[in-house]
Amino acid sequence: MQDRIDYSKLKEEIYSVGIGELDLWKRAVITDDRLFKKLFEFIFSDDRRLSWRSAWIIDSASEDYPELIMDRIPEIINGLITTMNSSLKRHFTRILSRVSIPEHYLGVCVNRCFELLTPSEPPAVRVNALQVLFNISQQLPDLKCELISVIENLLDEGGSVGFRNRSEKLLRMLRS
Repeated sequence: MQDRIDYSKLKEEIYSVGIGELDLWKRAVITDDRLFKKLFEFIFSDDRRLSWRSAWIIDSASEDYPELIMDRIPEIINGLITTMNSSLKRHFTRILSRVSIPEHYLGVCVNRCFELLTPSEPPAVRVNALQVLFNISQQLPDLKCELISVIENLLDEGGSVGFRNRSEKLLRMLRS
């Protein structure tokens, strides 16, 4: 990236990011701290397309380099709690499923992830929320029984193939 970033041009470039350019953008945010900070700021924009694409890039980059977002976990959790944007919920829960959540945020994450298990949420959000809950249950064993019960009820209600597969896998792991 150049020394001086033209933010209006940057937004236009982000609007056009497709799967073919994702690796280029991932490398760019990994190597350019200013670009990372700007894209992270864009995640919380009122512009849904800009926020989604920025979250997608940050999520993808942090999959390979989790240290990028470790000091941003509180902001991600706050974003998950407040957003109504399903795309952001998907990326926030996906990120949180890969990190250790600080102890003082566990309660709000548990509450929000249980809220996200409703059938009105997209399957990817539900699957990621289940994974976050499972991960937290490894830290808070008292959560396991409640999570088993919830997963059993969710399986009785049906859902997408992916949701059912992940639910069954997590249920087996919780019971072992």
